[in-house]
Amino acid sequence: MSLILSILWRLIVISFALLIALLAASMILAFGLSTGMFAEVLGPENYAKLDETDWGYAVLAIATFGVGVLTSFKLASLALLPVIIAIAVTEMMRWQGMVAQLLLGGASALFVVFTQLPPGKIPGEGTLIVTLAMGFVGAFFYWLIAGRGAGNWQSKLPALREQNTDGESRENTSE
Repeated sequence: MSLILSILWRLIVISFALLIALLAASMILAFGLSTGMFAEVLGPENYAKLDETDWGYAVLAIATFGVGVLTSFKLASLALLPVIIAIAVTEMMRWQGMVAQLLLGGASALFVVFTQLPPGKIPGEGTLIVTLAMGFVGAFFYWLIAGRGAGNWQSKLPALREQNTDGESRENTSE
């Protein structure tokens, strides 16, 4: 019963961490989009006026947050499969390190970008930078919440508890 509760609790923590990570990654994506997008939408003269005002950065921050929340839904639909595979690998292999999480987050983000491009098209340098930043930030937030405890639920498995430090089962040793 303890194993079932442990796995259930782990799934809840993973779901919450994934939600926060996708929101953080979408904020990076929204900031990457908004810095160039608002200048085009508002026009150069209006954007310069907005930049001169005291509340210009507040408008940019609120707009970035709004775009980020909306972007998180699209990002979740695109990144769900590679992220779930990366989470399953880290849970099964008990990879609790931040570097492993960051590498898998960056690889997942690159997978999403390259699968969404038309065949034969290569993304620009700015797209790759924003994509990798998005993957790394999402992976960092996931690691903060759930990644540091990856695979801890496996200690409750009976087969693993009955092994000694050499990896042999207790039946095979002469204790």
